[in-house]
Amino acid sequence: MQDARSPWWRRGLWNGALLGTLAIAAVLALNHQELPGLGRILADLPYAVAISAAVHLPQIVFTALGWRALLPPASRPRILAMVALRWYREAASALLPAGALVGQAAAARLLIRRGVPGDLATATATVDVTMEALSQLFFTLAGVALLLLGRDTGGLTGFALAGLAIALACAAAMVLVTRSLPLDLLERGLARLARRWPAIRPESVRGLQSAILALHANRPRLLAALLWHSASWLAGALEIAGVLALLGHPISLADALVIEALAQALRNAGFLLPGALAVQEGAIIGAAALVGVPPGAALAVALVRRSREVAFSLPGLLAWQRAETKAMRTPTVTVVAKETS
Repeated sequence: MQDARSPWWRRGLWNGALLGTLAIAAVLALNHQELPGLGRILADLPYAVAISAAVHLPQIVFTALGWRALLPPASRPRILAMVALRWYREAASALLPAGALVGQAAAARLLIRRGVPGDLATATATVDVTMEALSQLFFTLAGVALLLLGRDTGGLTGFALAGLAIALACAAAMVLVTRSLPLDLLERGLARLARRWPAIRPESVRGLQSAILALHANRPRLLAALLWHSASWLAGALEIAGVLALLGHPISLADALVIEALAQALRNAGFLLPGALAVQEGAIIGAAALVGVPPGAALAVALVRRSREVAFSLPGLLAWQRAETKAMRTPTVTVVAKETS
């Protein structure tokens, strides 16, 4: 058991090793009757992980470009810098409890260290999550439409609709929360924290909402972010199709889109768990069953994705720790943003 006082990155390494062990144990336990075939699947896993990684690299770039598109042109860091920040967010989400929130806050702080005004950096990080949720909703709608279009779902329509409902709830919650922050409540909470940490400014929450509403009014930037995130979701469908083809279960791109759309929507139910542990595996297996992929192959896909997440996230946590240390030694650069469309 890890000491609660150990560094966050060390706890992340421990979580990553644990995730990999649990994923392999799940494959063996749920497919013990198919061990001969499972041996062949495991033998192919390194190649499948390579395919998954090759597709996922552009996904990180696409999501980074979606976040960067929300910033005014004069304040945009270099693309590689935004890719690194997105990588840190993803690493935290995969390996740390409530990592999506932790990673978002840390990435916004590092963006501030790169000279982006504080309200703007936090607002773009928040609106970026909203755009990601909206693009996922549209992606899930497309997946459900393809699933129900002249197909017998074998009584699993409710499973598909559950994924759509989760995606809709996440998107609606993000839009409502960002547009209607409980300012008085937040200010009172921050005021209490400021008694212990004087650097906290309770009034900053009003500047944050103003920055968020200004971003909501800039339709071209919102559209650009939405398109970049949509491209990332489509790349995930290519990952599913490529891995299943290598494992001997080729499917159409439309079926891969159904699996990816519903699995990602259902995965949101486990957002507080590191990497949505167990929720992601169950979501992939259930979504794959809708298009006729056997459970053994679907769980192998889940194992490939989990292995790729760990492979990306472990060095991501270490790079994040290094970036935090470097940021503490480097004076913050002040950049005056010029608003342009």
